[in-house]
Amino acid sequence: MAELSRAWDAVSQFKTPKKILVVDPDLYTIKLRFSDGLVGTVQLGYIFSKPKALAAEIVKGQMFEKCYIESGALAWPNGLELCPDALRLQIQRIKAKPRPKAA
Repeated sequence: MAELSRAWDAVSQFKTPKKILVVDPDLYTIKLRFSDGLVGTVQLGYIFSKPKALAAEIVKGQMFEKCYIESGALAWPNGLELCPDALRLQIQRIKAKPRPKAA
């Protein structure tokens, strides 16, 4: 039982998406809140603007807005799931980019 408890503690420390805040099917963006409070928008045009396989089903069936969180992954009803670590990394990279100063 102690091993199970330690395993659960390790899993619960993962920083995964907790809530979908905004979905924009025109821009293929989704704003997420993660379990540690990080909030950011993932840009998924690289997957959905020229879709193949499961992504093509989502676009063709107009299912982009039907995304949900399943076991920490961003998922769609047809079985497509996106890795929570990759989503988080994209948000962190966008937030880390220096913004140009206004003149």
